[in-house]
Amino acid sequence: MLFLTMPPIGPLISPLAPITLILPHWTILLLFVFATFYLWLSYWPGKNVKVAPIRASPFSPDKVPKNLDTIVIGSGSGGSSCSNILAQSGQRVLLLEQHEERTGGCTHTFRINGCEWDTGLHYTSEGMGLPTHRAGALLKFMTKGKQEWKRLDDPYDQIIFPSDSLVGEGKPNNASYDFNSATPPDAPTLVRDLVERIDPGNEYLIKQFEVWMNLATIINKSFTALGWTRILPKFLHFIVRKRVDQLYKLASYTVRDVQYAVFNEGYSIERLLDKCPTCPDGPEPDPVLRRVKAVLNHPIGDYAVQPRVATFAAQGITMAHYMEGASYTVGPTQNISIRMSSMLRNFGGEALCDATVEQIIIEKGRAVGVLVRNTSAGKEGTITEIRARNIVCATSVFNLHHKLLPKDHPSVKDFFDPTLRTIQESNGHVFLFCKIKGDAKDLGLPTHNLWYFNSYDIDEAFDKYYVDPVTHRPPTCYIGFPCTKDPTWPTRLPGISNAILISDGLYDWFEKWHGTQVHERGADYEIFKDQLAKHLLDILYETVPQVKERVEYWTLGTPLTEVSYLASFHAASYGTKCDTNIFKRLNDRWTTTPHTCIPVFIWREAMRCFLPAVCGAMYGGILGASAVLGYTGSLRLVFAFLSDFARSLQEENPKMSKIEAYIKALYKFGTEPVAN
Repeated sequence: MLFLTMPPIGPLISPLAPITLILPHWTILLLFVFATFYLWLSYWPGKNVKVAPIRASPFSPDKVPKNLDTIVIGSGSGGSSCSNILAQSGQRVLLLEQHEERTGGCTHTFRINGCEWDTGLHYTSEGMGLPTHRAGALLKFMTKGKQEWKRLDDPYDQIIFPSDSLVGEGKPNNASYDFNSATPPDAPTLVRDLVERIDPGNEYLIKQFEVWMNLATIINKSFTALGWTRILPKFLHFIVRKRVDQLYKLASYTVRDVQYAVFNEGYSIERLLDKCPTCPDGPEPDPVLRRVKAVLNHPIGDYAVQPRVATFAAQGITMAHYMEGASYTVGPTQNISIRMSSMLRNFGGEALCDATVEQIIIEKGRAVGVLVRNTSAGKEGTITEIRARNIVCATSVFNLHHKLLPKDHPSVKDFFDPTLRTIQESNGHVFLFCKIKGDAKDLGLPTHNLWYFNSYDIDEAFDKYYVDPVTHRPPTCYIGFPCTKDPTWPTRLPGISNAILISDGLYDWFEKWHGTQVHERGADYEIFKDQLAKHLLDILYETVPQVKERVEYWTLGTPLTEVSYLASFHAASYGTKCDTNIFKRLNDRWTTTPHTCIPVFIWREAMRCFLPAVCGAMYGGILGASAVLGYTGSLRLVFAFLSDFARSLQEENPKMSKIEAYIKALYKFGTEPVAN
């Protein structure tokens, strides 16, 4: 038997004797408590972990880890972010994706006939690519700096209109308008440039343009305030109440009405925060204001709701999102989800695709697990039951209540009660994916995004198209060339270029084919697709004529494609429709909070509606993770993130001290607008 002799305690504590003589005992105790608290606060298992990016494996029961802490349903930007943060906190997380081959949701990429296309991330704000901005710092924190971005040159966007004879006497009749980064001190330059192309020297227009731009800034800052109300205890909400009230006020107005107030009636911000007049029916009769309003509807494609229906909050936040410019991924957009979800394996978790969740298991009012089958096996596939302490639904609130929760659950009953919920699912889209023969530089393809607008009377164009999409062209159409944005493209796919065109599309047009299999929907479906494709091809050849004889292959995706590959409920590309219902306080429980009435069950619909884009979904995922972690876990998350954020700020400015970097990181974390 081995005996260990305890050394005399006196020699061990004698070095502390001078401290005890100098400092009173309560001070030593305070220092000890502070040191203990610091050690507790700084504990973050993911701090020094290195990530080896690996694609998700197809689901099979034997690949499911034991003793799971959390199951996350859906691997889009929100689900990938949520699962990453929870894994970094030390949890064992299972990420389930219904797509048969890959994770990523709207960030995934695919290849056909030797060409590659992105599906949903076509560009994002410059802030997402900068580790010295909160959004970019968060992405760096989750990917361990592996995700790189390239800033798009100005103009990042260009709007193109068809020839139009309705123009003011002596006014220019331009058909295109450029959008450049417009942060101070460049914002006045953007305003004057746009006014010069519509009504040169019109000082009233310049003044009201600035009101319009400042409204976007208010919306942006107010979203940050709203985010804090979803994190802070209720008794602290008074700190940001004024900003939140401003947001709810402006969100109750339509884009059309705000344009009328600002440009027709000359409203100031103060008057608009009091009330907003209703725009008269019919097209704008003033030819100058008609163009002004159409040009300022530039962000409409990013939230896909026509002006007389859209909430001004969507318009304002999208304008603000791109004020500093735009960026695109270095390499395929697919890499984002791969790099984020790979973190799970470092802590015993897993990311699995080909995994359709059939139902969330509720027992005694609590979410305790999910029922899963292989997507590729169809409805007849074997069901596997998987249990965990927490369940996170990172798909839409519509999928949740229509498909995943038991039909008799109280939350489902409330969701279908029109007195308790007025939000609707968003519209879908039509996608044209083109493979183009030749190098992008040789062909002179645009490095910026093109937005084709079918008319200056945008509401009218939407109305006609929705009634008859065969006769009428889409009201708006995005035209992008990922091959010119991604610097790795020429080495990955030499001699090949690509284009993506996206227009609005209603699920109702295709509902009669719902439930049919891909490539087995019949001749009528294919004829309808060809008619829609002709509109988009004509737009492409008109705006970029050099590709007309170069398109080797094209394929059209419809709202049913979104249902098949993204599992979008009724092809709702953006989840919740960005109309004036979305921020009604009645709908708070459905849209802007990660919490539910079901214990240990979270959904990340919290911030997707703040910004219907990859950035907004990312914030929603992080907010969902925070809800799982609780106040103490969230405090550790914030401290770990601020440490990483501060390092990035110091790398940008080596003269900055560590304390200065921490203070700046804390300030930017707490106050930087959501869309920057």
